Amino acid sequence: MHIDEIKRRTNPFHPYNIMVTAVGLILVAWCWRATEMSVPLLLDGWGNMITYIAGNPEIKDSGFFPPSLHTGSLVKYLLSMLETVQMAFLALILSVLIAFPLSFFASRNTLNIIIPGNRGSALFLKNGIYVSVRFFANLSRSINEIIWALLFVSAVGLGPMPGILALGIHTSGVLIKLFSEGIETAQQEPIDALTATGAGFIKVLCYAVVPQITPFFVSMSLYRLESDVRSATILGFTGAGGIGIYLFDKLRSYENHDVTTILIIIVITVAIIDRASAAIRRRYT
Repeated sequence: MHIDEIKRRTNPFHPYNIMVTAVGLILVAWCWRATEMSVPLLLDGWGNMITYIAGNPEIKDSGFFPPSLHTGSLVKYLLSMLETVQMAFLALILSVLIAFPLSFFASRNTLNIIIPGNRGSALFLKNGIYVSVRFFANLSRSINEIIWALLFVSAVGLGPMPGILALGIHTSGVLIKLFSEGIETAQQEPIDALTATGAGFIKVLCYAVVPQITPFFVSMSLYRLESDVRSATILGFTGAGGIGIYLFDKLRSYENHDVTTILIIIVITVAIIDRASAAIRRRYT
């Protein structure tokens, strides 16, 4: 990087940096005013949150504490949490199977390897494939998992299957975007060196591209597993299986002690998955 460029980026009083800061502050102020954000309103209403959690003293068992420790309920919630994790895992497998191959077609550098040349027909084909894959990724991730779940519930009925399909389709769009961005950061030198030997595009992808982006792929996939576990707990609100069904039922019936138990189980499960994911990521970094 040129020394002048380094000075510009590190000088907080450079006109460009001042302009960027000013634009950012204007955007924050505009959004803050438009959305009616108010710190005093939050401070004034803080006590209402405490009252809600503590419960109405005139209504028995209306508070969230202590959590319910009934053995039968605990076993039921733990089994449903296991089902939620199974849903998220299968959804991740489905999304990776979709996203991994498509991500190479959503990246300009690998698309040039698969379809070489700058002739009109080649450029037209590459642009058509690139736009189509990007459109699928944008469509699938722009529609919320709950909407996908409602669609699949109408197609296959209640249970874990519509939740798995909903998470799989939504996550595939997210992973196509993430994977393709990771692929586009791959170093060009190994690709050029292998291409110069006359290797086909499959060998170039397998030996020059994939080894570079494997740690990134693993990291993003594990992150999406954690995210899908959290999302799967809400899909139960649509009847798409998992612990969310019990969470929705207990919230609706104001059985707040059970709600706390379910939330604790969810938090502990996500924490365990986070630690396991961190251990796996360390093996690839």
